[in-house]
Amino acid sequence: MAKAGLVYLRPVPVVFFRVQGPYATTVNTAWTNMFGWLDRHGLRKSAGRGYGLARDNPRVVGHEKCRYDACVEMPAELDPAALDTVMTQRLPGGAYARQRHVGHYEQIREVIVQMRDNWAPTAGLTIDSRRPIVTIYLTDPADAGPAQLKADVCIPVSVGADNGRSAA
Repeated sequence: MAKAGLVYLRPVPVVFFRVQGPYATTVNTAWTNMFGWLDRHGLRKSAGRGYGLARDNPRVVGHEKCRYDACVEMPAELDPAALDTVMTQRLPGGAYARQRHVGHYEQIREVIVQMRDNWAPTAGLTIDSRRPIVTIYLTDPADAGPAQLKADVCIPVSVGADNGRSAA
């Protein structure tokens, strides 16, 4: 596993499509909806970064109740009429553990599992279950082959209030 680090993600206004069900199928469905919407409105090339929000832990809620949001930064030239089929929200900001992934986007699940189950606990971090896991897509799959795709996988974390140290 490549080196992971800590970052602060700022809240960003986004448009999004949400799909509920197992992540194995909902991720592709949500992005198909988003890319279709962007193409219909001529926004695909001018859209900002893509963000995938995995809102639920399937171990807790079950696979059928997992919510996934395919998001892009709010396009500056967005015609308000285009908002008829897409929703808006703010990307939840805060502290995240970030790991760069290069390769097919279908491999991101393994990166999430590795970070969540192995890296974060050994780094002394606690997963913040109030915020979603965020994948920042840096490459549009229409512009590169699977081996050249890049994404930052971001796991929401918190460090204990005193982290074993007393405030002096």
